[in-house]
Amino acid sequence: MTARPVHATATTLPELSFFQKVLRAICYAIIWVILKLVYRSKVVGLENIPATGPGLVVGNHISMLDGLFLYFNCPRPIRFLVWAPYVNASPMGWLIRLGKVIPISEEGGPRELIGALKLANEALSKGELVGIFPEGAITRNGSMLPFKRGMEHILKKAQVPIIPVCLDGLWGSIFSYRYGKLFKKWPKRWPYPFTIMWGKTLPAETPAWRVRQSIQELIADSFNLKRSQNLPVHRAFVRQVCRHRFSKCLMEPGKTGRRLNYIETLTGAVCLSRHIGKKVGGTPMVGLLMPTVVGGCVANIAVSLLRKTAVNLNYTASYDSVVSSIKQCQIKHVVTSRLFRKKIEDKLSFDFGPDVEIIELEDFAPQITKFVRLRTFLTLLLLPRIIIEYVVLGLGKHKVDDIATVIFSSGSTGEPKGVMLSHHNVISNIESVSQAIDIHATDRLLSVLPLFHSFGYTVCFWLPILTCSAVCFPDPRQAKEVGEACREFGCTIFTATPTFLRFYLRRCEKADFASLRLLITGAEKLPASVREEFKAKFDIEPGEAYGTTELTPGVSSNTVDVDLGGVHQVGIKRGTIGQPFPGVAVKIIDPETEAELPPDQPGMLLVYGPNVMEGYLGKPELTQSVMRGKWYVTGDIAKLDHDGFITITDRLSRFSKIAGEMVPHVRVEDELHTILGTADRVFAIVGVPDEKKGEKLIVLYVNYENMVLPEVQAKLAKCGMPNLWLPDERNYYHIDEMPVLGSGKLDLQKLKKQAHDVVTKK
Repeated sequence: MTARPVHATATTLPELSFFQKVLRAICYAIIWVILKLVYRSKVVGLENIPATGPGLVVGNHISMLDGLFLYFNCPRPIRFLVWAPYVNASPMGWLIRLGKVIPISEEGGPRELIGALKLANEALSKGELVGIFPEGAITRNGSMLPFKRGMEHILKKAQVPIIPVCLDGLWGSIFSYRYGKLFKKWPKRWPYPFTIMWGKTLPAETPAWRVRQSIQELIADSFNLKRSQNLPVHRAFVRQVCRHRFSKCLMEPGKTGRRLNYIETLTGAVCLSRHIGKKVGGTPMVGLLMPTVVGGCVANIAVSLLRKTAVNLNYTASYDSVVSSIKQCQIKHVVTSRLFRKKIEDKLSFDFGPDVEIIELEDFAPQITKFVRLRTFLTLLLLPRIIIEYVVLGLGKHKVDDIATVIFSSGSTGEPKGVMLSHHNVISNIESVSQAIDIHATDRLLSVLPLFHSFGYTVCFWLPILTCSAVCFPDPRQAKEVGEACREFGCTIFTATPTFLRFYLRRCEKADFASLRLLITGAEKLPASVREEFKAKFDIEPGEAYGTTELTPGVSSNTVDVDLGGVHQVGIKRGTIGQPFPGVAVKIIDPETEAELPPDQPGMLLVYGPNVMEGYLGKPELTQSVMRGKWYVTGDIAKLDHDGFITITDRLSRFSKIAGEMVPHVRVEDELHTILGTADRVFAIVGVPDEKKGEKLIVLYVNYENMVLPEVQAKLAKCGMPNLWLPDERNYYHIDEMPVLGSGKLDLQKLKKQAHDVVTKK
């Protein structure tokens, strides 16, 4: 027996006949068995669902089967609002109608839409649960779509509690749009695992933006729950090797550059780890002074295989900073290469004290003979994965809560702080980023950022070797060579900083970056002029991302717009840092009252998720000072829009309080560069003490062709900024070059010192 069609214009909810109820019971029993065989669900928070009474279930929409999953994992029936064409015209429409769904469609005009909302209110008035996916469509890129107004219309008349719920883990299933298509892909696992998290009920008057953020927090909670399922990154790498033994893994450009597949990479790491292990003994942390080359990556893997914490030391920092890092970590051994040591020895002394031994990789070459490499290679090739992981390498006791690395802050604002990142932090952030940028196994990521930088360590090293492949290049400032490497290997993903993009604009050719499908910048604000010039020259638009060392580092990123199945999902908004990565939640609070702020109001940016650091090494009080419960306080001033995109307006430390008013340095810098019409960094603003107004602005600048300072100052005065924001024409000082850290950021510490020196000399 077939059920009669249900139309959105109905004024009352249809009742099922006895035979329809029997048919529904039989069909749903069959569906339940199939779902249990194919999928493995983990349901959390069922106690948050009211035992009786009405409620509006609001969830994220990630796959075609979301309604079924929620229906069969809820102790009470849910009446879902479903797109009318699925109900009335699809082959399975008769089965959908047995669930007494409420058809809804915007295409039928206001009358049908109002009718559907009336049906929803009627169900709620009877004490039922009504379910809605306020995005109105399945996500096309893994991030939540903006919420439509259907939820608010329902709640205007029915003052019922809101029950937020999230589905996590279904992005990538055959019923999702990952890789741009439904159905045409194989399941990643069998049975396929996913999580449903029911949140605490919210009042009916809760605005849509707050409900959306609640679901975002639930997704972050779900990612954190995977702690017991996740693996340390090196164990995940071993499993990747066993699946893709002969696929390319790590590559270097040039005739002498190494090109290793997965099994060759692991063979080298295993051989190296045995000899490093003999040297370092029981010390928990090992220092590494290695550039972003194949050898540096293999050395990091080798240290991780020993269950040691890899500490990549910042070879661009001062000697005192490096020594401070070594002392804080109680490092007794520093691994480097003789060739690299010779390159930087004139800039960095390797005399780290009598208790620190320098280990040069070249010393192991005579001991790692061809026979040893062949024996290790055949062992990894012929034995099954479980024997390799647990018996040969002994990784069974390596836990996801172990500290994977300590990344030291750049020291741009003082003595470097050691940020402890666990394997859970790193592997979770890799999952978040790979979902957001839709990484394919065929992608090649051009890795130029240093391993001592959190972005270089997580996104440019571990992420590609766990998902695709990496092309390594040690110096991002060698623009011509970077461009040639990208062209030689046909790289598809590139991560850099705006400072480095300026180098590439001057020295690279259009063909160098022709293979890229995604270019992401971070570490500093992306000026509009750099973005526009890069797009005009290379026909690819840089997308701005955001993160901090304490957040492993990824928080958010612009990606690309997606058009699939008649739905346009925005992935990039110029001037923003994009949407939060899946599994990462953000909120904006008032810096003084700490009250949460609605969209479009600037305030302090807080972040929560599995990417939040374990803490500062040896500094529990400092760790406590940057946490608000589970939320990390970034120190950045930002605002959220209604679509979930974040705009950074300034860093709190880059404000000057002048006559009681907060003056943003970056805003003034941007205006100065706009006046010159340049993408180069010519100006930098620094605040120094002032007896009359508390602080004053100092403008440090470098030479720029045909620049006339009085003209620049005159144009700045006419730009419409408050007078208090305008630097005095007497406070412009020339410097030879802008101090930049190895990560590409401005060196704020040096800038402040230079500003202090020029003011003092004056």
